Amino acid sequence: MGEGTVEELRVQPWRRYGHERLYVNRSTDGKAVAWYDCKTGFISVLYEDYRDHALTVLAPYLTGNSASHQPSVAPTVVNSPQDAPAPKDSDDVSLNRPGDTLRRHIETLEPNALLRLLARWWNVSEAHSWIVGLRGERITGARLNRLSNRGWHILHSIELPSGADIDHIVIGPPGVFAVNTKHHRGKSIWLGDHALTVNRTSTRYVQISRSEASVAAKRLSATCGWPVEVRPVLAVVGAAKITTKSAVPPVLVINGTEADRRLSGLTPKLSPTQVAEVFAAARQRRTWQD
Repeated sequence: MGEGTVEELRVQPWRRYGHERLYVNRSTDGKAVAWYDCKTGFISVLYEDYRDHALTVLAPYLTGNSASHQPSVAPTVVNSPQDAPAPKDSDDVSLNRPGDTLRRHIETLEPNALLRLLARWWNVSEAHSWIVGLRGERITGARLNRLSNRGWHILHSIELPSGADIDHIVIGPPGVFAVNTKHHRGKSIWLGDHALTVNRTSTRYVQISRSEASVAAKRLSATCGWPVEVRPVLAVVGAAKITTKSAVPPVLVINGTEADRRLSGLTPKLSPTQVAEVFAAARQRRTWQD
């Protein structure tokens, strides 16, 4: 971005979604180079070249020498959002494994371990359909996890206050995705302008996937303090055929066994700083439960 000067920087107060921040923007183009969170005391430096200058223009606000702002807590400087303290293990949803929510539900539904084992292959328990779904989430989750060493962040089994969960949240350069996994071995999948069918039987998968993406966008935007777009994705495992008959499909339908390849091939939209900031918000359990 290049080294700037103190004179070209302006401090802009910002209040939204219950947050209060002071942004340090370049007067030439309005680009933010740093921001101070008035509640947590963290100063996030987005561009290292502007570090010293950003702290200089923020200093009057942080010491109480500016009439327009009185600091609520002592400031702590971090280089970027990923350097902020990680949540405690119990509050860190990035530690969830694929299918964790389903697994707990299955163990409650069928406490007998032997019947759970048999139900993996035969319909000998009411837990059978849930176990098939769990297998699908684990297959898709394993493929998505391959993106973790390429600058992506993958979260699984995000529980919501409603009792529902989002199978996978994927955050990377092409954006943020709410992935809903379905396991339909040997079935034909057809996606039109408004609905998806399985062997010509209509489903509510499109509506559910779009609703999950909308919830994720609202909660991540509220925590990040800027609009986070979340794209709905349906990952189908085991299908014999997947057909999309829409010029502008309402959701992205992919083969779960190719999830990493399909998502990594999309056009980049987010900077590394934005990816890190969304991940810092997404991994906090309170983002999804409050």
